[in-house]
Amino acid sequence: MSTNSIKVWAMAALLMAASNIAHAGEILVDRGAYRLSAEQSGAGPVTVVFESGFGQAKDTWKDVIAALGPDYRSISYSRAGLGNSGSDGKPKDIDAHLVDLGAVISDLAGGQKVVLVGHSYGGLLATEFARRHPQQLQALVLVDPATLGQRHAFKQADAARVQADDAALLDMLPPPMAADYRALITQLDAPGARTPSAMPDLPVALLTATQVAAEPFVFEETAAGKALWKAQHAALFSAFDRGFQRYFVSGHNIHRENPAAVADAIRDIAGRR
Repeated sequence: MSTNSIKVWAMAALLMAASNIAHAGEILVDRGAYRLSAEQSGAGPVTVVFESGFGQAKDTWKDVIAALGPDYRSISYSRAGLGNSGSDGKPKDIDAHLVDLGAVISDLAGGQKVVLVGHSYGGLLATEFARRHPQQLQALVLVDPATLGQRHAFKQADAARVQADDAALLDMLPPPMAADYRALITQLDAPGARTPSAMPDLPVALLTATQVAAEPFVFEETAAGKALWKAQHAALFSAFDRGFQRYFVSGHNIHRENPAAVADAIRDIAGRR
């Protein structure tokens, strides 16, 4: 997860009012104490579910969905507290977000296996969902994903920088998102948090951004951080037996900088069995 992307989208989230009122084109997924705002478009034999990065609502995927076209059934949603999705006010960790993702797939995919696409923190969620519920997936697309082991690697390389990045981020996040971030880093800092050495037998497309920022805002954007990021991706990819990894000279938000490339990866991996 790039904390720079979190910064950008956290500021955007400040302008969004979380609501349980349905808007045109929305589908509301009932979670009891709150409802999640989702949208679907297109039709066809392949259903694609999109999981966004930290602080990003469902609209972040609109260009990829447009590039994918109407022959795919695309489902995007906003996690609790983002966009028009409601919240119960409790911090959400990885496990809580996975339960919500499971509800979206269960309610909207109609029992069909889906291609699950995740970016950044959403890539971590997609990877974990695949590990826990492989029977619900046809394939996996990871767009510059975060990994379970990245913070251990980053802190080993430059613990002071990681701590400073955390403090800066927590200063700019609204309280609910800050609570989610604290829950997340607690999980990722736990001794047992490591990138899994084994993954289910699913085809995977892993897209990795390689651009080093001219003026790095966080450790991940430095040359040293990017090298570790790429190593984490190599380790993750090696845990799968099928699929491909593609590199892009771009920033962290590949899906916004090059939506056609993400759509191509979805098409390519959906055709593999």
